[in-house]
Amino acid sequence: MKEELLKRIEQISDRYQDENDFLFQLRNLIFNVDIQDNIIRETKTLENLYLENLDSIFSNESDDNLIKTGFENLDKIIGGFSLGEYIVIGSRPTMGKTQLLINLALHISKTLPVFFYSFDHANHLLMNRFIATLTNIAIDKIQQKNLSQEEENKISAVKKEISNYQIFLNDSPNNSVSAFKETCLKQINKNNVKVIMVDYLQLMSSHRYRNHRELEVSFISRELKNIARENNVCVMVTSQLSRAVEMRSGTKRPMLSDLRESGAIEQDADKVIFLHSPENYGFIEDEEGNSLLNIIELMVSKNRNGKLGDVRLFKDHDFTTFKETGAPVEDFTFSADRLKELDDEAPF
Repeated sequence: MKEELLKRIEQISDRYQDENDFLFQLRNLIFNVDIQDNIIRETKTLENLYLENLDSIFSNESDDNLIKTGFENLDKIIGGFSLGEYIVIGSRPTMGKTQLLINLALHISKTLPVFFYSFDHANHLLMNRFIATLTNIAIDKIQQKNLSQEEENKISAVKKEISNYQIFLNDSPNNSVSAFKETCLKQINKNNVKVIMVDYLQLMSSHRYRNHRELEVSFISRELKNIARENNVCVMVTSQLSRAVEMRSGTKRPMLSDLRESGAIEQDADKVIFLHSPENYGFIEDEEGNSLLNIIELMVSKNRNGKLGDVRLFKDHDFTTFKETGAPVEDFTFSADRLKELDDEAPF
């Protein structure tokens, strides 16, 4: 092992002349070797695993690995998120991906520590988004400091409850997936973080495939999944969708193939949830005459271990929060995309 490591260091030294690049690659190499030494798990028989899980299957106690979303209708479809899962939340711009993450973070962090890593917003701006959600005060009023006395009092009152939320924020401009992994491990070890939220995937980069974007995104997606699996944490990442959605006729509802820049995102994810606003595309009523104004549809388009379905959320006028409306629409069959994926994954 020592000889192999020294050989790799020599190769890095020859390839990277710049001192900063060399130090970065060296640290990344040592980090990866350390991870590989610690993720080997014991091989178990099917019988042993059956016996280990039997009690938990029949137990009426809540599953410690299951994370409720705070949206009852969504939980009826997916049961909740699980530790070890890699979740992708996708949409076109302005649909509310960041706002959904904020809503999820506030609910989940009451019981589990959440690490919120934003490549898209500075910490003070993100904090204002959280304040807007907790107070229902429009974000632009907070940003512009155009507040009434009543609104100032509401913001001051948040101080009493803010300690109830176990949320750790990071807005580091270093968008390297290697640096991100290292930061995540520190949070897992230091703060016992169980849920990692990333906003958003396409702003991350990798030195390994800097000249081939599709391979780069594929590598990043796989690394995010590995973080979830290796550390038994839930990783949620927002993702942009391609412009193919805009080119489509009809309702322009997103599909798995719309995930931007790499099919690996679709393949790696345990769950894919799309946000869709019919109103943005001129649809103000559904087929039954129900209003679609201020409605965001959550589309569970991939669920590796369960059902698919749609949930409607209502966004308030100032878009500070989401609230559920109506019952979930469940799809007990797999989508065509999921059937294709199962066929691709089949061992024979």
